Amino acid sequence: MAAKCPECGYTLKFWNIKAECPKCGVNIPNHKWEERLEEDADIAETSFARLHYRTKNFKSALFGSKLRIARFVMTFAPLIALVLPLYTFKLSLPFYEEKQTVSFLTFILNYLLKNDIGSVIALAGGEVLGNAATLLIAACVALLFSVVCGVLNFLVILIAGMNLRYIFNVILNALSTVSFGAAAFLFIKFTSECEALGGGIITNGTVGFGFIVGCVLFAVNFALNIIAGKSFKAQKENQPDLDGFVENELRELRNPKTAE
Repeated sequence: MAAKCPECGYTLKFWNIKAECPKCGVNIPNHKWEERLEEDADIAETSFARLHYRTKNFKSALFGSKLRIARFVMTFAPLIALVLPLYTFKLSLPFYEEKQTVSFLTFILNYLLKNDIGSVIALAGGEVLGNAATLLIAACVALLFSVVCGVLNFLVILIAGMNLRYIFNVILNALSTVSFGAAAFLFIKFTSECEALGGGIITNGTVGFGFIVGCVLFAVNFALNIIAGKSFKAQKENQPDLDGFVENELRELRNPKTAE
């Protein structure tokens, strides 16, 4: 697309290398430079005001009260459950017997990364071990899903705080609580299925207290987000919206004495 003179609209040719327009003589690089400078200043001031609005809400959402501080700190609390015992069982094979305790960390390092997951999934289609393998896979998926929701909750609490939002945090904590509890239930069903099969390969399976701790901590986060959400609503009702805040900020910047 050919360049044009901003003053008269003359279409510039490639040989028009001078700063002045060959038709009207205006200096093209410096054309209305003061107005353009003012426009750039307005854009910068508006962007700064918008950033100020979001950072102010961000600080308030995370550290504006004791409740909000507790809400932010408790976001990390479910990590405790990841190192606590979740499932204990006795593995009995010919010439080998061992009692194993599984936490989420050991589940990732010792089972998920080292073993052939495809073989376990293939067992779900078998007639003998199909139900047990299906329950085990479902329990592991529920466990992983709850942890993923917990990690997303931390990221969302930072992003949503800029606009004093909380609904997605409530949803994520609800999903984490339900999924963590469902994983415990599925591990219990898996144990029952293994014992019903006989053979003594996996016996004495018990669910650890890590599941209880995890469910309680996720549920606490769920409650804290609902309570904090009520204060968010009240705060948003008593403060100007983004456009109103930006307008006030620009007025104070340009007319500080008048704003006072």
